[in-house]
Amino acid sequence: MMRLFRSVTIVAALATSAPATATPSVFVQSEPGGVWWNGQMNARILGQAVGPVTAERLSAYLERELIYGPYRVCSLEAVQADTFVGVDRATQAEINATQPHVAWRATGVTPDGRRVVGQSVVFEGCDAEDPRGAALLVTDAASGEILRWEPLGGRTVGGRSVPTWVLFLSPKQGDHDLFSYSYCTECGDRTYVYYDVTRRRIYTEHNGH
Repeated sequence: MMRLFRSVTIVAALATSAPATATPSVFVQSEPGGVWWNGQMNARILGQAVGPVTAERLSAYLERELIYGPYRVCSLEAVQADTFVGVDRATQAEINATQPHVAWRATGVTPDGRRVVGQSVVFEGCDAEDPRGAALLVTDAASGEILRWEPLGGRTVGGRSVPTWVLFLSPKQGDHDLFSYSYCTECGDRTYVYYDVTRRRIYTEHNGH
């Protein structure tokens, strides 16, 4: 009886200490002949932070930085391999096939030696009319300071605007960029992320199709 009690105790301790698996946040239904990141998506974002950046800290940053239309963020999560889940087997197979070839996080070093981190995130504003979807969050690797927040915005589907929930990151490709991002893979649309040493600010430049 004592051995059984010890076994149960050990199993319970292991279960308690094991890291919790992330809950899928964006449920995807791909269209026949299309790519999964252009499919229909329903999201439920439950997280409150990405590393040191909490939804509250991000909301305060937006209050300071946005001259017009600041908004509060009520949910915020870093994109991970299991953030997106297909609602059917075919969609899930497409997502699984993409995962080894994409990145959700990228690092870079500025010309003056500052190390920065770019993270693909999903978020929801507090009010129904507030922005939501995918965004680029850039932070200082050492201090966690927010250096850039750039939502992807909406896209038009069936004559109506819906949030864009997917943002892929790519490592440095040129002499001056830190990294880049896009809402698609191999489609020619890319936004490059740079650092202005004089102003000590992150800025971006879009290179369209």
